[in-house]
Amino acid sequence: MRRIPGWIYLTGAFALFWVLFAIVLFAADFPFFVISIALTTIAALSVLVIALLWAYQNDW
Repeated sequence: MRRIPGWIYLTGAFALFWVLFAIVLFAADFPFFVISIALTTIAALSVLVIALLWAYQNDW
């Protein structure tokens, strides 16, 4: 039985956080500009962390 890599779990966790964060920002009635900057920043940092974890697990 193969183990599921950690970066896959982390991708799911970040996706769930991103969606919940988006819902909170829209519910709080922030301006669209602020929401888009916040979500873009969170997405970029999430991709960076996932890429680093993938590279670490694949001995890059």
